[in-house]
Amino acid sequence: MNAIPRSLVADALGVDAATLPEGDLPVARLAERYRAFLAAPEDDSLSGPDAWTFAVIDALVQDHPDLALDAILATLPLCATPDEVSLLAAGPVEDLLALHGAQVIGRIEATARTSARMRFLLSGVWQRDMPALLWARVTAARAPGPDIDAGDPLPANDLPFHDKSD
Repeated sequence: MNAIPRSLVADALGVDAATLPEGDLPVARLAERYRAFLAAPEDDSLSGPDAWTFAVIDALVQDHPDLALDAILATLPLCATPDEVSLLAAGPVEDLLALHGAQVIGRIEATARTSARMRFLLSGVWQRDMPALLWARVTAARAPGPDIDAGDPLPANDLPFHDKSD
């Protein structure tokens, strides 16, 4: 997995890079902290200690789609509840597909072919501003389920490429 350049993290947070810890931010570390953000009570999430991850993920989604997908794929195995997966789907995944769907849909489809957890994530995505052809590919990738909206349970982690050593 990749690391997020320190300068990109600084830009996302609106701070001088010199104020950040040395080195780049491993994607796995961002995923761990972003999962904690997703798990925080709603009232605490934007003021909690992991709120910074929201800004970094958003910056990746906006301007660095491959790194954003790396972060999403690293976060998904860490999600412990359907609600956490729903927040991941309805936020960064929807935004990523709406903004850069053509660039990332191939990786998403390939992952969904072998991962029930990825299909579960995709079932929480709404079409929004996606073109019809892209939406058809998302819909096909999430079949045959499981489905968040149907109340299906969170599938076991079946994403073997998550590397905690990053």
